[in-house]
Amino acid sequence: MTTPRLLSPGWIGKHAFALLIFATLVGLGFWQLARLGERRAVNAERLAILDQNPTTLTGQEASPAALAGRKVRLSGAYLNDESVVLRGQKSDSGVDGVHLVTPLRLAGGDTAVLVDRGWLPANQRDPAALAAYAVPREVTVEGIARAPQVRPASPLAPIDVPMPGASRIEAWVRVDVAAIQRQVSAPLLPLFVEALPAEGAPPLPRPADPRRLDEGPHLGYALQWFTFAAIIAVGYAALIRQELRGPR
Repeated sequence: MTTPRLLSPGWIGKHAFALLIFATLVGLGFWQLARLGERRAVNAERLAILDQNPTTLTGQEASPAALAGRKVRLSGAYLNDESVVLRGQKSDSGVDGVHLVTPLRLAGGDTAVLVDRGWLPANQRDPAALAAYAVPREVTVEGIARAPQVRPASPLAPIDVPMPGASRIEAWVRVDVAAIQRQVSAPLLPLFVEALPAEGAPPLPRPADPRRLDEGPHLGYALQWFTFAAIIAVGYAALIRQELRGPR
């Protein structure tokens, strides 16, 4: 009979293999859905931060690093000549460029904070071009405090080095506060601030739209894994049906 044949050792092996593949694909699909849930939770938290009242950053905080992830307000004067750029950045519309990072000396003190002021076209990255974005007056900035970005412990991670013949690094891969401190005259707080868009601000540098959040590719990947699982199920069902229709 055909039915006992489907329970033979050879077919049991096929059943087990097909079930393993099916379960793995379904598991990957649910894993991606879990990742999507995590991403949505992070996005909701980021949006909630934007609705907070900002904490005024004075430089006198006992633990300024604890402010990472919170909305802050800071006032002072930019150290324009000590600006650097972050390379490999994209605008909200996907155009390649850089981000302008300038130390801001806090009013009433000597300490400074690195401020990521936003996106610039890639052809504006040299110091001569950056001079056009110098702000000579005192400013008040609102933004999101971020923890310093440290180089991963991997030999493949890019290294920030000066150009041949240069005495300082003008273009960085990450906001490594401790490393940038070596070429900034004022003591830096152990965080940096991503500036938020401000009404009436010049068009450049352009801070990223903080409410422009995406959910990543997780939903698409989940659908892809579930589709593969369905193909396996349908294909294996067809194989069994063919076996059942075969000669007895």
